[in-house]
Order: sequence, then structure tokens, then C-alpha cells
Amino acid sequence: MNKTQTLPGKFDKLVKKLNDESPNKMIVIFGSCIAIFDGRIKSYLPEGDRLLFIKKDETLILHGPKGLKPMNWQISGAGKINYLFENKKLTVKSYRTKTQETLEIIFDKIYQATIYDAHDSASLSIYGSEKDLSDYLYDHPEIIDKDFQPTTREYDTPFGFLDLRGVDREGNIIIVEVKKRAATPSDAHQLKRYVEYFEQVEKITVRGILVAKSFSEKVMNILQVNDLEAVAVPWQEIFPSLANEKPTVTLEDFMSDEKQKEK
Repeated sequence: MNKTQTLPGKFDKLVKKLNDESPNKMIVIFGSCIAIFDGRIKSYLPEGDRLLFIKKDETLILHGPKGLKPMNWQISGAGKINYLFENKKLTVKSYRTKTQETLEIIFDKIYQATIYDAHDSASLSIYGSEKDLSDYLYDHPEIIDKDFQPTTREYDTPFGFLDLRGVDREGNIIIVEVKKRAATPSDAHQLKRYVEYFEQVEKITVRGILVAKSFSEKVMNILQVNDLEAVAVPWQEIFPSLANEKPTVTLEDFMSDEKQKEK
């Protein structure tokens, strides 16, 4: 089955095809257009080459040639998207009943228009963040040292937040700085500052351990000179596809946050 259809070039035939296929297909239109938004606020986007994505749930996103943020958008469920042939141009019109907002994108040139029979039921899995790794090591301290018993995560110091603090079986203090990537000289010096701080405050010898994916010879020399320890942890082997359990951020959530920042 051909999952891709290149749409007809004539605007009247294009409009009919778009209305026939919408909203159960993913539509991509690349062309020269203007965009008019009319609602609580009003905006006008002059003519330019842009890429319009219309998803199966009728989420609408208009992108320019540069940048991450869309130039215009309409969220899923805002209202039915209509395709009109007006004044020899293609008008894509979305009306959001709840807020009485209208978005019109008017193309006078179409470079390419394609319909996709797209399917995607997968959920996103990501490798763990540095905090995920730190939390994992807190629950599995034997990876760092067989005698390590962590007591605190993200311990606040004048030099920043220390990832892990704990003791060994004899009650000696152990502090751990965790890096997901390869260790750098800066990481080694940071651990040294943490150790000096705790030794000054606690008046006791403190073991400092730097956990990282790998260590260069230069970093190892810094650690050894300062009586600090290194533990290499291949975190991708520990949790190769740690699922991100945090709530999904929708386009509406993202755009709402962006509007708040602009106020």
C-alpha cells in the first residue's frame, strides 16, 4: 500500500482532495503564504515560504525556514480545519469555537503538497538523565563501593549541590559527585572543593569519589594527587532504555508557557 500521495497542482482539485482526506491523514504543504490570526489578540504574518503541518488530530503548525518555534499554530480539538479555494488561492482555515479565534493561512504558491497515511503508536523512551543516574546509584550504592551507605541526595553546599553523601560501615563520611559523561578536570577540582569543605566543617577525613562514564589520564592524575577516587560506571548498560515517566508536555502546554514568558 502506498502511504504517500502527492497532491494535484491545481488549487481547485487540491482543495477537494484535502477536504476528502482530512482529518484522518497527515498533511504537509510547502509554499508561499500569509497567515492571519483573529481573536483576543490579532496578528498578521506577511508573505514568505513556509511549511505547514496538519496532523491526524488536526493539530496545525506553521514553520518558517529557520528556528525551532512555529510561526503560527492551532491545537488539536480547536475546531475543524477547512480547505477553501478563494481568489485562485488555497486558504486553510481553523476556527476555535471556545475562544472564537480564527487562523487563516493563505497560499498563493504551492511548491509541494503531500498526504501521508501515517501511523505511530510508540511511546518515547530516553536514556536516563544525570539525576536519574544519581537516583539509581542511591538505590544501588554497591556499584560505587561495597561499603557505601548513602544518606542524602543533592546536599546543598556553598559550591553547589553535591549528588550523594553517605558513610561507610565504620561511619566515615563518603561524598560522591556523579557525571553521566566522561569526567573532566573541572569535575575533579569540583570534587576536591567539596572534600575540603566537608573536612573543614566536619573536622574529619572525608573520602571523595567521582563517578563518571570514563576518565582521561589527566583527570586520573588530578584525582590521585588529591587522594580522590574514581569509579567508572557504564550507565548505558545499567539502564539502556530508561522510560521517562514524567507527564507528557503537549503543544498547548508548551505554547502556554511561552506566552507566560513573553508577558
